[in-house]
Amino acid sequence: MKCKYLIPIFFCLISLIGISKLNAQSKTNIGLDLVEDFSRVIDGGIAQGETLMGFISLSHETSLWSGASLKGQHVLNHGKPLTDYVGDLQTISNIEAPRNIYLYEFIIEQKFKGHKLILGKSEINALFAYSTHGLGFIHSSFGIGPEMSVNVPLATFPYAAMGIYTNLQIQKNLHLSAAVYDGRPNTEIGYLKSYDFSLNSKRGLFWIGEIDYQITKGKTQLSTYKMGVWSLQGNSQRESGIYAIIDQTLLTEKEDPTQGLHAFAQYGRVPNNASVFSNYKGLGMVYYGAFKKRAQDQLGLAWGQGNLSDTYRNNLSRSSDRSETVIEAYYNYVISDQIEVQLDSQYIVNPGVDPQVKNALVGILRLKYKLF
Repeated sequence: MKCKYLIPIFFCLISLIGISKLNAQSKTNIGLDLVEDFSRVIDGGIAQGETLMGFISLSHETSLWSGASLKGQHVLNHGKPLTDYVGDLQTISNIEAPRNIYLYEFIIEQKFKGHKLILGKSEINALFAYSTHGLGFIHSSFGIGPEMSVNVPLATFPYAAMGIYTNLQIQKNLHLSAAVYDGRPNTEIGYLKSYDFSLNSKRGLFWIGEIDYQITKGKTQLSTYKMGVWSLQGNSQRESGIYAIIDQTLLTEKEDPTQGLHAFAQYGRVPNNASVFSNYKGLGMVYYGAFKKRAQDQLGLAWGQGNLSDTYRNNLSRSSDRSETVIEAYYNYVISDQIEVQLDSQYIVNPGVDPQVKNALVGILRLKYKLF
């Protein structure tokens, strides 16, 4: 089915009906966020250089009937990607995007008795294949593995796609999620062109499923185990893979259980005919509240490695190394509820798996400002 404009009009009508008829206490919340990366290649890479890159995001959420809400996000990207200087395959920053203004997400979400259903234009990485403790890192692979994000056209920042998502609570700590997305997210530049709500089997479909098991003690979450499988079925590309993610609490502080040392591990694999990366593995640790009187700050260290497929290496006109590796360290300083500053350093080994490109040392200063 293909309907670029009927679905958003339908969403807006449902929103108006929900506000006026179904829920007298309905309200709309609006948020405006600014994220800026001041980045520099200190040594190595294709060339030394610096960039200013970021985005402004306008989000809104309107409550409808019981358990239902309408959510949207509009984004303005600016700046030049640092990857142009580094030459890596996995992407240095998780906010890299072409200059553009566009509708990023637009969904209806329904919650009921521990279950959830989402219909609309959304991104996969907010729902699948992420580590909670990996989210603070800037490098994109610690958010979602490159065996997915690099290999196939994926509904992730900055290109969301139309999809249908469901999350079922099997037991108190056990959830099963599944979704289908359009297999070719719209990458056209321009705000009106971003109103693409196609879910077209002729262009291809992306299927994904995940099982999530959590171990808790009181209100403290000690461990999370995720396993997932995905498949892109399109006319020009067919590729499938598996992944596993672990989030583990190593120690907590007696005064505040939200503070302490946590670890995460990632693994993803494409068993057959991988277009770029055949597998990826990552490990990391994060300390929340590492210093006295800095309870909200984060200190993180992580390592990730993507291994190339034989298919990709055989298609290169030059000899290449088999893997690209990243080591990242960061400190996130929370100034207030509105402002955070993150100091980040990354070391990229074998950028672009090109022997002629030196290992790259990168420094990033990220400013996060929540205007309202």
